[in-house]
Amino acid sequence: MTPVLNENFGTHKYNQILTTGKDSSSISKIYDLKNRLYSQTTEKYNEELGYNEAIISKYDTLQNLISSEIKNVDNGSFVRVFLDEEKVVSRLEYISGQDYKFYLADSETPLIESKKDPMQLQTNYEMSEYHRFLAQNLKYPQQARDRREMGTVILKLDVNEAGEVVEISCLNEDDLYKPLIKEAIRVVEAYNPSFIAPIDMHGNKTTSMVRVPIGFKLS
Repeated sequence: MTPVLNENFGTHKYNQILTTGKDSSSISKIYDLKNRLYSQTTEKYNEELGYNEAIISKYDTLQNLISSEIKNVDNGSFVRVFLDEEKVVSRLEYISGQDYKFYLADSETPLIESKKDPMQLQTNYEMSEYHRFLAQNLKYPQQARDRREMGTVILKLDVNEAGEVVEISCLNEDDLYKPLIKEAIRVVEAYNPSFIAPIDMHGNKTTSMVRVPIGFKLS
């Protein structure tokens, strides 16, 4: 088993077993630390359709199948079906270069059509505007400058169903000088970012979190 790090927090949360076939096909199985299967991905070349294909299955902690996806690895197109007690609840479709379409149950009329994945948290601001605000308003604490304290503050923003930030906390506070953390939180609170909340498999807006790095470096 190979350790897999949680992409949001950098902690060891999963283990992976990767099997490769002679025909260049592969099967990746990811388990949580209680050895419960979290996901299985089978990749192979689809000779009939002429593209590299991935079949991705995800499971809950009781090992029930909760989603199944067929993906064109070459262009990113996919169909993802969500299940509850083996019944189809919804599906998300994406064809390369077109909109994302979200359907409930077996409906043929999409509930949502969007340029971006509606099941992923989206920023409700321009990143260039955000970086310009940081450049103009982030202040290096004098006591940190005097002590030549540096580092990257990793903030966790908890976002509600309306896309509002309801709490800001630091994920690596034990590794950093406290005035750096305080300034990072201050400047993000001052910017007051808003988001477009993601939907769940039932099409309802849901809470989420986002990781925001704020770097402090002296020349």
